Amino acid sequence: MDARTMTAPVNAGTPPPPHPPKQLLGSNRHTHSTPQHPPPPPPSSPWSEVRASPFPALDLSALSSCPRSSPRPQLPQIPPLQQQQQQQQHNECTDQLLATYKGKRVGRTSPFDKLSDELVVRILSFLPTNSVCQCARVCGRWYVLAWDPRLWSTITLTSEAIHADRAIKQITRLLARDSGGCVHVEKVIFNSCSRLSDRGLQLIGRRCPELRHLEIKGCVNVTNTGIFELVTQCVNLEHLDVTGCQQITCIHLGSVAPEPLHTRQLYLQYLDMTDCFSLEDQGLKVIVKNCPQLLHLYLRRCINITDTGVKHMGSYCLMLREVSVSDCVQVTDFGMYELAKLGPNLRYLSVAKCDQISDAGIKQIARHCYKLRYLNVRGCEAVSDDSMEMVARSCPRLRALDIGKCDVTDNGMKLISEHCPNLKKLSVKSCDMITDRGVQYIAYYCRGLQQLNIQDCQVTIEGYRTVKKYCKRCIIEHTNPGFF
Repeated sequence: MDARTMTAPVNAGTPPPPHPPKQLLGSNRHTHSTPQHPPPPPPSSPWSEVRASPFPALDLSALSSCPRSSPRPQLPQIPPLQQQQQQQQHNECTDQLLATYKGKRVGRTSPFDKLSDELVVRILSFLPTNSVCQCARVCGRWYVLAWDPRLWSTITLTSEAIHADRAIKQITRLLARDSGGCVHVEKVIFNSCSRLSDRGLQLIGRRCPELRHLEIKGCVNVTNTGIFELVTQCVNLEHLDVTGCQQITCIHLGSVAPEPLHTRQLYLQYLDMTDCFSLEDQGLKVIVKNCPQLLHLYLRRCINITDTGVKHMGSYCLMLREVSVSDCVQVTDFGMYELAKLGPNLRYLSVAKCDQISDAGIKQIARHCYKLRYLNVRGCEAVSDDSMEMVARSCPRLRALDIGKCDVTDNGMKLISEHCPNLKKLSVKSCDMITDRGVQYIAYYCRGLQQLNIQDCQVTIEGYRTVKKYCKRCIIEHTNPGFF
């Protein structure tokens, strides 16, 4: 059996191979001899017979003799960045194939890793301090980005379980290490951190000299010593909130004796000492004497403050814009006479529950502080329509008024509505002598009213509907179940 009979079944449907060249039949055309058969192929496996091609091999020698008249086509050059990306993708595919071959699982690349450092820092800037600290534990890259100084212009820790002294020590140490020893913290908020002490405040003062804003509400273990050291080191401090710090009785520079305090001053503009029960008139005098640039002063529930302390406020802080002595039950009309010296600078005044203040004091305030925007006389039962007339005629820019539980009637409401058309918020809670008529005056003239409190008043469904008709966006607080 020759080669043709062996390959025929394999290459079914193809033309038979051509006859061998004549040279293979013999060198002499005229010699008659017995045909010589080609030698049998060497023994091989059936697979080699299948792979054998029935076509002759291509002769490449002819191609080498072709003239090279035209230059070879130039391939387009790939930019280096694209080459790098392609190489990276190729390496990733290779790693995945190798890992699959070895029976391993390849961890997928997080889409977060494709974000730039600037964008990651921007995202982290919206997180609170404790969350940023947790993000620093994710990986090495996040650790570096989490301690970027731009994320630490504000430090916020609000939890009783946090050891505030230790936390501020560790945070400032890491920031000083990564920023060359300079810490640019401008705002610190440690609300309800009962474990914050004077030691922590002293550390803040030493390591955060650029501090401008400090809130330590409810930090009951803080005393005058820590505050003195902090305000002495942080000369740019503008905002200080020590609400509920009951051991604080005074604020002044710690390195200077109390007598010559007028030689050095603080640049505080905002001071909130709400619920500082230990504050007295003498301590308040030292504070306002050292802080002549105060614009906002809140002394809510400082029960030891009297008219004497209020007098010091009007004498030393002439630029005060907002004052609150709510629940300071010892303040009387004489204190209002002193505050009236602030004149048109005063825009916000709250004397809520100061039951010794009457029409005389409020009229004095209205007469001199004619740019008043907010007035709260809630619980001053000696305030009546008499003072409301003066307020309405002298303070046309009034935006918010609280006369809850005062001796005001519908006539007072009429005067207010006619002269204060830009009123936005009004509370007449527990005003027994205000009826539908007074509320209708307000609704008709003060069309931009946004909030109205008529709880425990003699207002019926008619007054309610009138407000809804003319004040479309007004939120009404009431206790009448029939209004629903």
